[in-house]
This record gives sequence, C-alpha cells and structure tokens, in this order.
Amino acid sequence: MTYKLRNTIALGVVWLIITLLGLSLWAYWQPRQIKKINKETQAINKQLEDLPGLTDDVQRLTVQFQDIKRRYDSRSKEIPQFDVSSQTYGYMSQGIDEAGFLKFDMKFIGTNEKSSWGYNAYNLYNGEAQFENLFKFVYFLENGRRLYKIASMQLEQKEAIDPDTKDVTKWIAFSMEIHAFFVRNVPELGTSLAAQSLTMIPSPYDPFHNMITQTLATEVPPGEINADQVLVKAVLPGKAFVLTDRALIVLHLGDKVWRGNVTRVNPAESAVEFTLDEGGVVRKLIKKILFDKR
Repeated sequence: MTYKLRNTIALGVVWLIITLLGLSLWAYWQPRQIKKINKETQAINKQLEDLPGLTDDVQRLTVQFQDIKRRYDSRSKEIPQFDVSSQTYGYMSQGIDEAGFLKFDMKFIGTNEKSSWGYNAYNLYNGEAQFENLFKFVYFLENGRRLYKIASMQLEQKEAIDPDTKDVTKWIAFSMEIHAFFVRNVPELGTSLAAQSLTMIPSPYDPFHNMITQTLATEVPPGEINADQVLVKAVLPGKAFVLTDRALIVLHLGDKVWRGNVTRVNPAESAVEFTLDEGGVVRKLIKKILFDKR
C-alpha cells in the first residue's frame, strides 16, 4: 500500500468521524439545547409578564413591614421571656404603692404554655380596699409596663361599725384572677422604647356608694350627745338647757349632737328640734319640756 492511499484512507476515517459527530450534535444535542433555551426563554417572559404583580407585592409587603415596625416601636408593654411568682409579687407591690393602701392574698394557680408564648395564672383573694384605691390598682394592671390580663373579678361592698368612733366604715371586698404573660425566644419584647411611667387618672364616681347605710351603731361614742336621751329643762331664744348623762348643759342653735345637730329652738313651744342623719335616713326629732301634771 502506497503512502498516498494510506493517507487518503486516514483522511477519510477522520472525515467520517467528524461527520458522525456533527450529525450527532445536529440530530440529538442541538435540539435538546434549543428546547431547554426555549423553556428558559418562556419562563423569563412569564416573569416579565408578572413583573407588575411582583412590584405590587413588594410594595404591599413594604407597607406591611413598616406598619409592623411602627407598632412594634410604639408598643408600651414589656413581655419577658419567663414569669416567676416572686417577679409577679414584686410587680403587685409596685401597684399597691401606686394605688394606695389595699391588701390581698396571692396564690399561684398554674401555667398555660403555648408553643412560643404563655401565661401564669394567679388568684388574688381576701382582698380589701377603698373603691378609689382598688380602681387605681386595676388601672395599674391594665396600663402598666407588664402585659397582664384580669381574667375574672368579684366585688362586694362591706360595712362595719368602728369600735372606737362608732361610725360606719365601708370598703370593697374583692377577688380576681390575673394572667401574667411571657414570650419564648423573643428577648426584644422584654423591653419597650415607648413604655413610660404610668400617670394615674382620677377615679370615677363610686358605683358601690349607697345613700342608705345598712349597718348602724347602737352605742353612743364617748363624749357624744344622744338626742334621744336628752331631757329639755329650759328653752330660751337661741339656746336650751338640757340634761344628758346626769349633766346639765347648754345647746345653741347649730350645735352638733350624735348623727346630727340642733336645727330649731322654739321658746314659745318649749321645744328643741334635732335633725339626725341615720345612715342616709334623715329624721326630725322634737324634744319638749316635760311638765309635771298636778
């Protein structure tokens, strides 16, 4: 075999290989690439078609984010990551200092815990306070720094006679269940930039105040004049001589007696009139000189 023939055969084999490769690329690889490029082109065109909608979504999410951030920055509540009884008792003591004198017993009920948040429930019982102080204490719980919720509350007005002054004292007996909230794994909620010191507001009219007192003292306090027991001995213009506790004293118009005062002195009738306020019930009492019948 000559060199010319051998070179011709070699060139023919190379040409055949190149031709087969070209046919393979043209018949198999190129159509797949074209199909892939067409799919990518269609996807890009679809995204371009959805661009106005995406722009609207971005604007909506931006507004939503700004609103959430604004509310987060303006919140006035602090929600710690945990709550313990001593922590809550300290917060209750702060509320008592803000409200004024009131007393109660506190008992831990239990924990209600969710996936990322929860609360501890406490029972405040055997509570006693004046209405104004109780109102301020409830206002502190609702508007203070910590997130507390009053789940239930029972109120009842009580009356009793002071053993020293014999006056009727009134107060509110109360019990309530409160929930102290906490949030897991969000330490940022434990502080608040917008939280400020609490400013108390004046308490409203006491809805438990009654015009008629249910409890009245029967014993006269020492040093007080019992108008029902006085004996009128003489009546002069503007004054009267009366006997009380075996002592003769002078009562002038307007003088104070137990539960009232002298409102009228009538020499013509030898009478003295007392106006008495007996727990909201006003009573007129007229005492006259008792002359012996002969």
